[in-house]
Amino acid sequence: MNCLASPQAWGVCATKAGCTHRPLITASRRIFRSEPRKQNERKRFRPRNENRVAPRREAWWQERELNRRHKDFQFFSRQFLNVRLNALLFNNDAGFAQYLQAESQSTKEQFMTIQNSQSGTEVEQSGTEKVRRVGQSHVDYWTPRLKKRAYTWEGKSVEIPEWQVRLAHLGRREWFNTGTPNKAAAADKARKIYHSLISKGWPATLHEFKPDMQVSKDGCTVGEFLAQVKAVCGLKPVTFEIYAKKFRSLVAGAFKIDGGKAKHDYVNGGYKEWLDRIRAVRLEKLTPERINEWKVRQLKAASNNPVRLKRASVTLRSILLSSRALFTPEIRKHLTLTLPSPLPFEGVALPEAGKCRHKSEINPSVILTVAKRELAEGIQGEDQPANPRPELFKIVLLALGAGLRRDEIDKLQWKQIKWDRNVIRVEVTEHGSTKSADSEADVDVDPGLLEILKTYLPKPGHSSPFVIASPIQPRPESARNHHYRCNRLFKEAVEWLRGKGLTARNALHSLRKEFGSQICAQAGIYAASVALRHSSITLTREFYIDKKQPTFLAISRMMQDQAEAEQQPGEAAHNAA
Repeated sequence: MNCLASPQAWGVCATKAGCTHRPLITASRRIFRSEPRKQNERKRFRPRNENRVAPRREAWWQERELNRRHKDFQFFSRQFLNVRLNALLFNNDAGFAQYLQAESQSTKEQFMTIQNSQSGTEVEQSGTEKVRRVGQSHVDYWTPRLKKRAYTWEGKSVEIPEWQVRLAHLGRREWFNTGTPNKAAAADKARKIYHSLISKGWPATLHEFKPDMQVSKDGCTVGEFLAQVKAVCGLKPVTFEIYAKKFRSLVAGAFKIDGGKAKHDYVNGGYKEWLDRIRAVRLEKLTPERINEWKVRQLKAASNNPVRLKRASVTLRSILLSSRALFTPEIRKHLTLTLPSPLPFEGVALPEAGKCRHKSEINPSVILTVAKRELAEGIQGEDQPANPRPELFKIVLLALGAGLRRDEIDKLQWKQIKWDRNVIRVEVTEHGSTKSADSEADVDVDPGLLEILKTYLPKPGHSSPFVIASPIQPRPESARNHHYRCNRLFKEAVEWLRGKGLTARNALHSLRKEFGSQICAQAGIYAASVALRHSSITLTREFYIDKKQPTFLAISRMMQDQAEAEQQPGEAAHNAA
C-alpha cells in the first residue's frame, strides 16, 4: 500500500520500521498537532515523587514541546520548501510520491562553508571555498588549509614553493613548513603534525617537525644558531655557507679547537668530530672580549714579518666582516633563539688592512701571443711535437679579453655570445646564477676575439652547449662547496700562468683585474667599472685598477733646460765679439 495515497494510511506507515517516509510523516504530524502529547508519552519524564512536581517543571515541558515542534518544522521546510503543503496532506499532486521516493533513496552529502566566524587559523588559511565535512584525522580536512607564504627580499615578493600550515593548540599558534610543493603530500604531513601536537604536545612536535625553530631558554649553541639563521635568512645558499665557514673558523680559533690533521679526514669521521666540537660551543661564551683576544693573538703571531702581518690583517678583516653579517638586525628579527647580550661582535674593531690595489705583473700582448703559440697551436719547442690545449687557451682568452670571473667562464654557453653585436651576455641560467644583480649585463668584446672563438664552434647536436668543454656536469644545487665543471682545467691554466711569471695569489682573477686596468687606461675609470660590472666605482678604484699612465716630476728634463739656459748668455756674448 502506498503510504502517501491517503492521510488515513499515514498512521499505519509511520509504525513500519522499514518505511523510508517515516521521519517525514512523523515530523509533519508533530507540526500540525494541536494538543500536547498524551500522558503516557510523558511517562518517562515523570519524576519519582509526584508531590515534588513544581509549576516550573510544567513550564519547562511546554517550552521543550515548542522547541521540538520548531525543529521539526525547520526540517520539514528545509527539505520540501518548494512543495505545496496540501500535496503532502491530501496527495493532490500526482508526482509528489515519485519525487519523495527518489529523494529518500538518494544519499545526502553534508557540506560546510568556511566563514569569518571561525577561528583565526581557519580564516587565515582559507577563503569561502566549500570543503567536505570530514574530521581532522582525514587528509581532505587539511588540503584547503594549506598555504604558500611569501617574504620580501630586495623590494620583491618571493613565494616559498613549499606548502605551509598554521596550527593552534592550547592558546599557541605556529606555522609549519611541510617541505614539499605537492599538495597531497603536504596535506598528509599536516595531518601527522596535528596528531603529534594533540598526542605529544608542543615541545615534542617542534623537536620532530620544526627542529630549526625551537626556542632555547638557556641560550643556544653555535650549531643551533647557524641552523636557525640558515632557515630564516634571505642569503643565497652559497653566500651563507661562506659566512658560516668563516664564523666556525673564528670560533675554533677563539676557543683553541685544533683538530690537527684529523680535521681534514672526511672519510673516517675526523672532520665531523672536529665540526661537532665547534657546533657544541655555547654562543653566550663567545664574548667580545674573547674575540678581541683572538684577534690580537693572531696579529702578534705575524708581527715579526710585515708581509705576514698584512696578510693576517686582510684575513682577519674578512673573517670578522663575514661573521658579523650573520648578526645583522634583518636576520635577528626572525630568530626565536635567545641571543646573548651583548652580541659577540659589539665593540670589536676591524684591523687595518691597507689597500690591496692590483699591481700589474704581465704584459697582456705578450701573454696572448705566447698563449696562442703554446696553448692554441701547441708549439712547445722546435724538437717537440705539437700538443694543443684549446680549452686552456679559451680560458685565458675569456679572462683577459672579456674580464669574466671563474664561475662565469665555467658556466658560459655558446648561446650567450651575441655574434652580431660583439657582446657576451652574462646572465642567470638554469646551471647557475650571477654573483650579484649588477653582474648580469652585456660585456663588449673585441670582434677579433669572437673570430677566434668561432673557430671552436662545435657542430650542432654533437657537443656540449658550454664554451669550455668538460666531461663534468654542472651542479647548481651544490652550496657547501663551490662546484666548477672545469676545476681541473682551471688548475692547469694557473700553473701555466705561474710559469709566465704571474705570482698573484689568485692568478686567474688577476687577468680580470688586468682587463679592467687596460680599459681604464683607454677610456677612464667609469668605463672600467661598467666593463667589470661593479656595483660601485669605489670598488673599481681601490682594488682593481693599476695606473698605466706614469705621473712624475721630470727632474732630468728640468736640469737639462736649466743648463741650456745658463749657456745661452755666454754664447750670445761670444757671437757679439
